[in-house]
Amino acid sequence: MSEQTREELLTLALGVLPELPGTVDVLSEDGGCYQITIDGLEDDMLLAHAPRTAMRDDLHLLARVYHPGRGRYEVEFEVVEHFFHSIPEAQVHMAVSGVRHRKARRASPRVAVSTPASARIKYCRSLPRDTELDVRLVDISATGCAFVTQKELATGDLVRVQAVLSSRAIDLEARVVRIDPAPYERYRAGCEITEISDLSRKTISALAAQSAESGSEDQRNPEEAAARAESRAASTALSARLGPAVIEDE
Repeated sequence: MSEQTREELLTLALGVLPELPGTVDVLSEDGGCYQITIDGLEDDMLLAHAPRTAMRDDLHLLARVYHPGRGRYEVEFEVVEHFFHSIPEAQVHMAVSGVRHRKARRASPRVAVSTPASARIKYCRSLPRDTELDVRLVDISATGCAFVTQKELATGDLVRVQAVLSSRAIDLEARVVRIDPAPYERYRAGCEITEISDLSRKTISALAAQSAESGSEDQRNPEEAAARAESRAASTALSARLGPAVIEDE
């Protein structure tokens, strides 16, 4: 199949994006999630306004959109050039670099786990770069993961996650796409993997396949298994804070 032209990709994108002018939420490859306003067209590019400090030429952005008649789509943009518009905003010329239909099911099989891990901040709205977080990995696949943390992260934050699975070191970069409250004033961060070595990916895929073949309850109900893992971790942490029980003699 021949590669689609910029004009063809633009036509596909206009078929699933909100009617122009309209706003969409985008994820940036530099980290962060923010809203841009697409005003119209110029030649084979989109004209938009976006946060000025977050823009640069050649920046790649990702919008996840839902069309009532066509379903869920991912639309990728590339910033061709940007100009000063106002103190908070830049005027942006964007080319559409990709349009993909999002399937309802997960792209890769996942497995529930419960293992300590470290998450180093690469981009975060609320924490400095290179901040190290002690987290608990509770869910992982070759394309995504979830961990529990005491810090409230935000959609679009980028982290470097390191853990040991099946006696092998796992090192990956992930973008937070969902954040939910968890027991004991903690948070569950659902992430998509943006960078991972082939060895780490193979290790994760093999672990997921092994769990699926075993037919374990955790594999059949990973959300429940993750919740149990979070509860166990929270109970352990609470016990550690309270210390050992003392029984007084009567």
